[in-house]
Amino acid sequence: MKRIAPETLNRYREVLELRTAGLSFDEIAKRTGYAGRQGAQQAYTRAMERWAIESVEEQRIIQSMRLDAIFTQAYLAARQGDLQAIDRCLRIEKRRAELWGLDAPKQHEVTGRDGAPLETDVGALLKQRLDEIAERNQHALEAGIGDGSLGD
Repeated sequence: MKRIAPETLNRYREVLELRTAGLSFDEIAKRTGYAGRQGAQQAYTRAMERWAIESVEEQRIIQSMRLDAIFTQAYLAARQGDLQAIDRCLRIEKRRAELWGLDAPKQHEVTGRDGAPLETDVGALLKQRLDEIAERNQHALEAGIGDGSLGD
Protein backbone atom coordinates (compact mmCIF):
# COMPACT_ATOMS: atom_id res chain seq x y z
CA MET A 1 0.00 0.00 0.00
CA LYS A 2 1.25 3.43 -0.95
CA ARG A 3 2.71 5.49 1.87
CA ILE A 4 0.65 8.57 2.71
CA ALA A 5 1.73 11.61 4.69
CA PRO A 6 0.42 11.74 8.27
CA GLU A 7 -1.32 15.07 7.55
CA THR A 8 -3.27 13.45 4.71
CA LEU A 9 -4.23 10.50 6.90
CA ASN A 10 -5.47 12.93 9.55
CA ARG A 11 -7.59 14.70 6.93
CA TYR A 12 -8.97 11.33 5.77
CA ARG A 13 -9.90 10.49 9.36
CA GLU A 14 -11.55 13.88 9.77
CA VAL A 15 -13.52 13.38 6.55
CA LEU A 16 -14.69 9.97 7.78
CA GLU A 17 -15.66 11.40 11.15
CA LEU A 18 -17.62 14.26 9.61
CA ARG A 19 -19.36 11.90 7.17
CA THR A 20 -20.20 9.65 10.10
CA ALA A 21 -21.77 12.66 11.77
CA GLY A 22 -24.00 13.00 8.69
CA LEU A 23 -22.46 16.07 7.06
CA SER A 24 -22.70 16.58 3.30
CA PHE A 25 -19.57 16.52 1.15
CA ASP A 26 -19.98 20.26 0.56
CA GLU A 27 -19.88 20.92 4.31
CA ILE A 28 -17.00 18.48 4.79
CA ALA A 29 -15.01 20.31 2.09
CA LYS A 30 -15.51 23.64 3.87
CA ARG A 31 -14.44 22.23 7.24
CA THR A 32 -11.42 20.28 6.01
CA GLY A 33 -10.03 22.68 3.44
CA TYR A 34 -10.83 20.78 0.25
CA ALA A 35 -11.64 22.99 -2.76
CA GLY A 36 -15.09 21.51 -3.16
CA ARG A 37 -17.41 18.58 -2.65
CA GLN A 38 -15.56 16.49 -5.25
CA GLY A 39 -12.28 16.75 -3.32
CA ALA A 40 -13.99 15.76 -0.07
CA GLN A 41 -15.75 12.88 -1.79
CA GLN A 42 -12.49 11.63 -3.30
CA ALA A 43 -10.80 11.85 0.10
CA TYR A 44 -13.67 9.85 1.57
CA THR A 45 -13.37 7.21 -1.17
CA ARG A 46 -9.59 6.97 -0.73
CA ALA A 47 -9.97 6.69 3.03
CA MET A 48 -12.53 3.92 2.64
CA GLU A 49 -10.27 2.09 0.18
CA ARG A 50 -7.29 2.56 2.47
CA TRP A 51 -9.06 0.99 5.39
CA ALA A 52 -10.72 -1.60 3.08
CA ILE A 53 -14.30 -1.20 4.24
CA GLU A 54 -16.97 -2.48 1.87
CA SER A 55 -20.10 -0.44 1.25
CA VAL A 56 -22.65 -2.42 3.32
CA GLU A 57 -20.12 -3.05 6.04
CA GLU A 58 -19.12 0.61 5.83
CA GLN A 59 -22.69 1.71 6.45
CA ARG A 60 -23.03 -0.66 9.40
CA ILE A 61 -19.85 0.70 10.93
CA ILE A 62 -20.96 4.29 10.41
CA GLN A 63 -24.36 3.54 11.92
CA SER A 64 -22.72 1.71 14.80
CA MET A 65 -20.42 4.67 15.50
CA ARG A 66 -23.42 6.98 15.58
CA LEU A 67 -25.24 4.64 17.94
CA ASP A 68 -22.17 4.51 20.18
CA ALA A 69 -22.03 8.29 20.39
CA ILE A 70 -25.69 8.75 21.30
CA PHE A 71 -25.68 5.73 23.61
CA THR A 72 -22.85 7.25 25.65
CA GLN A 73 -24.90 10.40 26.25
CA ALA A 74 -28.07 8.48 27.09
CA TYR A 75 -26.19 6.05 29.33
CA LEU A 76 -24.72 8.87 31.44
CA ALA A 77 -28.21 10.24 32.04
CA ALA A 78 -29.62 6.74 32.65
CA ARG A 79 -27.04 6.14 35.38
CA GLN A 80 -28.44 9.18 37.16
CA GLY A 81 -31.88 7.54 37.20
CA ASP A 82 -33.43 9.33 34.23
CA LEU A 83 -36.19 6.91 33.15
CA GLN A 84 -36.48 8.44 29.67
CA ALA A 85 -32.74 7.97 29.20
CA ILE A 86 -33.05 4.33 30.27
CA ASP A 87 -35.76 3.86 27.66
CA ARG A 88 -33.56 5.60 25.08
CA CYS A 89 -30.65 3.24 25.91
CA LEU A 90 -32.91 0.23 25.37
CA ARG A 91 -34.10 1.61 22.03
CA ILE A 92 -30.51 2.23 20.92
CA GLU A 93 -29.54 -1.30 21.90
CA LYS A 94 -32.54 -2.68 20.00
CA ARG A 95 -31.45 -0.74 16.91
CA ARG A 96 -27.89 -2.04 17.29
CA ALA A 97 -29.16 -5.63 17.51
CA GLU A 98 -31.20 -5.10 14.33
CA LEU A 99 -28.24 -3.51 12.54
CA TRP A 100 -25.90 -6.41 13.30
CA GLY A 101 -28.52 -9.20 13.21
CA LEU A 102 -27.94 -10.14 16.84
CA ASP A 103 -31.47 -11.26 17.65
CA ALA A 104 -32.77 -14.64 16.55
CA PRO A 105 -35.31 -14.41 13.74
CA LYS A 106 -38.93 -14.53 14.81
CA GLN A 107 -40.94 -17.44 13.49
CA HIS A 108 -44.70 -17.49 13.20
CA GLU A 109 -46.86 -20.52 12.63
CA VAL A 110 -50.43 -20.13 11.52
CA THR A 111 -52.81 -22.92 12.48
CA GLY A 112 -56.51 -23.54 12.44
CA ARG A 113 -58.80 -24.02 15.40
CA ASP A 114 -57.19 -25.83 18.36
CA GLY A 115 -53.86 -26.14 16.54
CA ALA A 116 -55.30 -28.13 13.64
CA PRO A 117 -54.00 -27.51 10.11
CA LEU A 118 -55.33 -24.30 8.61
CA GLU A 119 -58.04 -24.97 6.07
CA THR A 120 -59.10 -22.42 3.49
CA ASP A 121 -61.53 -22.40 0.60
CA VAL A 122 -58.55 -22.16 -1.74
CA GLY A 123 -56.99 -25.26 -0.17
CA ALA A 124 -60.22 -27.22 -0.53
CA LEU A 125 -60.66 -26.11 -4.16
CA LEU A 126 -57.09 -27.04 -4.99
CA LYS A 127 -57.49 -30.48 -3.40
CA GLN A 128 -60.73 -31.03 -5.33
CA ARG A 129 -59.07 -30.08 -8.66
CA LEU A 130 -56.07 -32.34 -7.98
CA ASP A 131 -58.39 -35.23 -7.15
CA GLU A 132 -60.31 -34.65 -10.41
CA ILE A 133 -57.08 -34.62 -12.43
CA ALA A 134 -55.88 -37.80 -10.75
CA GLU A 135 -59.21 -39.50 -11.46
CA ARG A 136 -59.13 -38.48 -15.16
CA ASN A 137 -55.55 -39.75 -15.44
CA GLN A 138 -56.55 -43.05 -13.84
CA HIS A 139 -59.44 -43.45 -16.34
CA ALA A 140 -57.07 -42.60 -19.22
CA LEU A 141 -54.57 -45.21 -18.07
CA GLU A 142 -57.31 -47.84 -17.72
CA ALA A 143 -58.50 -47.05 -21.27
CA GLY A 144 -54.95 -47.43 -22.63
CA ILE A 145 -54.38 -43.77 -23.43
CA GLY A 146 -50.79 -42.69 -23.00
CA ASP A 147 -49.31 -46.21 -22.71
CA GLY A 148 -48.41 -46.50 -26.36
CA SER A 149 -51.15 -49.02 -27.19
CA LEU A 150 -53.48 -46.59 -28.95
CA GLY A 151 -52.77 -44.75 -32.14
CA ASP A 152 -49.98 -47.10 -33.25
